[in-house]
Amino acid sequence: MIVTARINDSDDIEKKTNTNTNTGESRDSGIVRLQLFQPSEVIECRVSPDLWDSMGGGADLKKLIDKKAEFKIQHTERSFAGDGGKHVSFSGWNLLGIPSLDNQAKATA
Repeated sequence: MIVTARINDSDDIEKKTNTNTNTGESRDSGIVRLQLFQPSEVIECRVSPDLWDSMGGGADLKKLIDKKAEFKIQHTERSFAGDGGKHVSFSGWNLLGIPSLDNQAKATA
């Protein structure tokens, strides 16, 4: 889904580091809070490690602070058996992509 939203402040972009318990490998990912328009709502979106890396560790998101733009997001609900057969479930928003800054500049001109 594509939504019109804004990142209000640099504090709305957070880096998260996760460590794979099996391999010991650490990867950075992120969380970004988006203020949606019509209707107004703030949602928290997870940013995958691959997308986080492709955005320069969140640097591209910082360029969008206080600018209205289109974001690609997806709501996810998952449920599975984790370690030892323990039931795990979660739901939430995922950021799938960010708008091209060049396209946004042309659209506002």
